[in-house]
Amino acid sequence: MEKNELITFENNEYKLEIEPAKVDFDGYQDLKDKITKIASDWNNYVVTKDSYNSDKKTRAELNKLKSDLDSKRLEIVRKASDPINQFNYQLKDLAGMVKSAADHIGEGLKFFDDQARKAKHQQNLILLGTIAQEYGIALQKLEYDAKWDNKTASRSAIEESARKQFDVILQQENARKEAIKVIQDKAENYTKPSMVANPYINMLAYKGLPDILKQMDSDHDYLLKQAQKQAETKRKQLEAVEQHGDKYINKNTGEVVDKIYTITLRLTGTKEQLTQLSKFIQDWGIKYEKVGK
Repeated sequence: MEKNELITFENNEYKLEIEPAKVDFDGYQDLKDKITKIASDWNNYVVTKDSYNSDKKTRAELNKLKSDLDSKRLEIVRKASDPINQFNYQLKDLAGMVKSAADHIGEGLKFFDDQARKAKHQQNLILLGTIAQEYGIALQKLEYDAKWDNKTASRSAIEESARKQFDVILQQENARKEAIKVIQDKAENYTKPSMVANPYINMLAYKGLPDILKQMDSDHDYLLKQAQKQAETKRKQLEAVEQHGDKYINKNTGEVVDKIYTITLRLTGTKEQLTQLSKFIQDWGIKYEKVGK
């Protein structure tokens, strides 16, 4: 039975007549009955040594029958499928031509879309830069969302999203400043031996403040023990020597064990660095004096 279908293009209708493939196989049931009987008989057959050669010939005949049936099936299916395959090729070819035209126009549209995104991006940077100045935060710290460059992204939505990020960044920076102040104050309170804050400030990148403060206490305890050992060693060394001019001489042997050197240095550094250096010099019992301004 035929069935009509329509393809519509530019208000024109193109008629298709579809007729399902039809194969009349009048002798199917008779052939099936015969093959069913043959298969049934042979399925219950027992091969023996005496019947081996004739059975081998029978198997070849059955395989040939199976091959003939398969060949005929494929031949008929191929013939019945030819109109479908041709129609499939024709419609795919037409669709491909349309796609090619659409893709060509798409390339032109993409150029203008890209221009619009670049312009939107620049506008967004101006907006975000103003907000960054308001917060006192570098714009580079903001994680820019590529969706902000879409035409559908409104100014208010972009600003709201950006402000949420800036709020978090501001909280983090304030917390970092407070942590730095705590570390600096703690470092300044250490004496003999003194402690420098900068290494522990750098730890804020990967360690929490409580852990850093514990680390500072632990490090100071270690340095204190080391300083005590060094002081004891130095005391014993001084007991064994006496100063003669610019030399230290062993009391017992008269051997010169060390010399006294005087050098002039010009030091440049921050207040914290020079303070820490001064403490270090004092801890080691080195005499020093200010020269000039």
